[in-house]
Amino acid sequence: MNHEDLLKFVVLAGQTILENGGETYRSEDTITRMLENKVERVETFVTPTGIFASIENDGKIQTTITRVKQRESDLNKVALVNDLSRRFSKENLDTLDLDKYVKELRKIRLKGKYNYVLRIFFAGVAAASSGMLLGSTLKDFLPTFVTATLLQIFVTYFEKLRLSTFIINIIGGAFAALLGIIFSHFSVGTLNGIIIGSIVTLLPGVAITNAVRDAIWGDLVSAVSRGVEAVISAISIAAGVGFILNIWLVIGGNL
Repeated sequence: MNHEDLLKFVVLAGQTILENGGETYRSEDTITRMLENKVERVETFVTPTGIFASIENDGKIQTTITRVKQRESDLNKVALVNDLSRRFSKENLDTLDLDKYVKELRKIRLKGKYNYVLRIFFAGVAAASSGMLLGSTLKDFLPTFVTATLLQIFVTYFEKLRLSTFIINIIGGAFAALLGIIFSHFSVGTLNGIIIGSIVTLLPGVAITNAVRDAIWGDLVSAVSRGVEAVISAISIAAGVGFILNIWLVIGGNL
């Protein structure tokens, strides 16, 4: 068995978890568990932007560093890799068919997201429902649903262009505020209610959750970096909303 190929495979599994919204400790644990019964020693250190892994076998040490440049939320892929890793960790090195697992992991990485129409529709439903929990009225439900649906289409398009999350959030916040002004100007819902509900889909919920969980597990570097990422995302959303509202006030509009 080529230990270099083995190391590359398990690091790719950890990378897949990290790229799709998994916590850093989950990525570390996955790599460790997949290798612990196949090599003499394994060490791994994961941050939100990189994976450092090293194995020792027969006195030889092999190390790899992998840069993680993109991160999104697709917990289905995380679950699939978790299932793969559990089966892989039970395999004996002598009878291991690595090619089979490599092909399975490749299929997981190429797997598309959930149905586009369903994602857009339920983003609108989630936003409108969350708005109700945050103080919006029943009158705001429909315009918030429409705004959030259009906003999700808008954001998905810019994500395909590989724009920075910071820029996407600014543009998305501005778009939500603009539609909120248009709806409220024609007395279809209230401005605050529409904006509050529609920007829920932009909020960095996964980043905040992972920052707290990483902190609990003692991964302070990851916790701080994810926390900063969440704060910057929130600021960018507020900047986009504030920019449009400020222009509206300057031209004589009422909030």
